[in-house]
Amino acid sequence: MGERRKPGTLKKAVWLAEYLLILLVIGFIKLLPFPLAVRFGGFLGSLAYKIDKRHQGITRDNLRSSFKDKPPEEIERIALAVFRNFGYSIIEFIRSGRYGKKPLEHFFDIRNYESYQRALDKKRGLLLLTGHCGSWELLAMAQSIRKPPIGIVARPLDNPYLEGAVSGVRTRYGNYLIGKSGGMKDILRALGQNSAVGILLDQNVTAREGVFVDFFGRPACTNKGLALIAARTKSPVVPAFIRRVGIDRHVIHIGEEIPLIETGDKEADIIANTQAYTRAIEDFIREYPDQWFWMHRRWKSKPEGA
Repeated sequence: MGERRKPGTLKKAVWLAEYLLILLVIGFIKLLPFPLAVRFGGFLGSLAYKIDKRHQGITRDNLRSSFKDKPPEEIERIALAVFRNFGYSIIEFIRSGRYGKKPLEHFFDIRNYESYQRALDKKRGLLLLTGHCGSWELLAMAQSIRKPPIGIVARPLDNPYLEGAVSGVRTRYGNYLIGKSGGMKDILRALGQNSAVGILLDQNVTAREGVFVDFFGRPACTNKGLALIAARTKSPVVPAFIRRVGIDRHVIHIGEEIPLIETGDKEADIIANTQAYTRAIEDFIREYPDQWFWMHRRWKSKPEGA
């Protein structure tokens, strides 16, 4: 394969313009009192719901297909809440420097942390399974404030100027980033040092990258990397999710370790374990449907012949 083409001068100029514009917006947001800034984020989310017809349609379609028993007005309420939640989350991410200035309990109600600690006590590292729920960026930050920090598997943004700024926020409290592409070695190293690694497993991938498992009654192509790593390392997989319960208040739900399925049939085990991880995500979303990022085309990839 050939090398990736370097961006041209025009592309770099566009990236820089985007970055400078976002810096202006961030500067304005930082001038506002935090409660007002969060409400402003909610307003922007509501505005985006009215303007962005494409993602509005994706959100509604996903909700209707996943909750066939819910009436149209309930679907509409959840869809709007999803956009508002995203607006809140952006503000919280921008203003995340405030979370290390007061006791963690002031912002986060962490439930069943004992499960997290029991997994680390096994000295095999910890694979923290999560999804784009609530203000998901704060989930990793809360752990790094509590200590010890964790590794975060994430794909770098296309805009290198924005990537530098976003990475700076993500690593503010000591967390470190692991690139999705070619990050296996870094994940294995972190697990070998008994560190936790956070992995988001709720996005669509290509059939080459994943396996099809049931998600809200439909086949969803899901990254098989977590199942492969768990099988290789025997590191415990623990689900954890965050949900917003008010301005400045979040609940972090830590589940029990998901048992590793080992039958000797490698391919079947990958599918079975990926299904178990996906089921944990679905269970949380079903309980708090307005907290998940329904704007994503989760079922975009289709099984062969579908």
